[in-house]
Amino acid sequence: MDHAVVMAGGSGTRFWPESRAHRSKQFLDLTGGGPMIRQTLLRLFPVVPPERVWIVAGIKDAPHLSHRALGIPKRNILLEPEGKNTAPAMAYAAAAVAREDPAAVVLATPADHAIGRVPAFQAVLRKGLRLARETGRFVTLGVPPTHPSTGYGYIERGNPFPGNVRGAFEVVRFAEKPDLPTAKRFLRSGRFDWNSGLFLVSVATFADRLTKFLPEVDREIRRAFHGDRAGFPKRLALAYRRMTSISVDYGILEKEAGILVLPANVGWSDLGTWSSLHEFLAERGDNIAFGDVILSDCRNVLVRTDCGIAAVLGMDDVVVVRSGDAVLVCPRSRSEEVKGMWEEIRRRFPTMA
Repeated sequence: MDHAVVMAGGSGTRFWPESRAHRSKQFLDLTGGGPMIRQTLLRLFPVVPPERVWIVAGIKDAPHLSHRALGIPKRNILLEPEGKNTAPAMAYAAAAVAREDPAAVVLATPADHAIGRVPAFQAVLRKGLRLARETGRFVTLGVPPTHPSTGYGYIERGNPFPGNVRGAFEVVRFAEKPDLPTAKRFLRSGRFDWNSGLFLVSVATFADRLTKFLPEVDREIRRAFHGDRAGFPKRLALAYRRMTSISVDYGILEKEAGILVLPANVGWSDLGTWSSLHEFLAERGDNIAFGDVILSDCRNVLVRTDCGIAAVLGMDDVVVVRSGDAVLVCPRSRSEEVKGMWEEIRRRFPTMA
């Protein structure tokens, strides 16, 4: 059967001051449609039923993970004892799924992305699940680029893949976030898609590649799952202490041959920065405001406040965010640098990070 794994372990430091240690990005309402993780689940439920949707997240985020509010079974919420990136998280989730359904195909997705065209997205997911089941291969979703972004990784498409599911291509390679001249060259070539971070694979294929490419992670996860349920939390904590922090992309996908990519023109954004949030919402107008905001003679500004009034006069291309006891003001073009400011805030004012 088909399952979905929502990877919800990130922190989203570029969305400070709203995203903090006690409330990560995926639990924020950034677009006005509710918490990002809840929006992700609602998109998935028509494709994979709630009883087969799993969440893997950190223990620190347990207060935000009410199974009733999220609409999935309590047993499907998997808590990591510490963050070790996506490969251990996915290994944990895949093992939990395989224990109940050894023939499962899983759709693995981040918890905090935004989709503008949901029906088209769901159609691509159904196609991808079928393709992964029929071929036994990893299937990724590639987003046709709209501009030469230096903030995304890229996937180079090769030849069309022959088979019952149309529209897939062989993956030639994964490319790291490029500089601007390289991103422009990728765009001109017409062969590159943005890497969405979403992939589909059978649990059997994933387990095989985990053994092949990340034997340390495979060994520790197997040890954790071997034994009685009462001792599982202790064994899992020990396994995580021993495992290397590594992503699925670095640890498996960049080493794997025969990966397929499905182009997904679905209005996707990873919402990585305040600027990308503004771009995603820009069709509502060049100024984006949440809360009690007064704007005068402003263009292309994003202003959010959760308490009090924010009044902005005569500003262009800026971000202004007030969240509780903290305020951020920066040019939109420099919102990527908020992560660096967060590091400084964590050092000097740890309770505010």
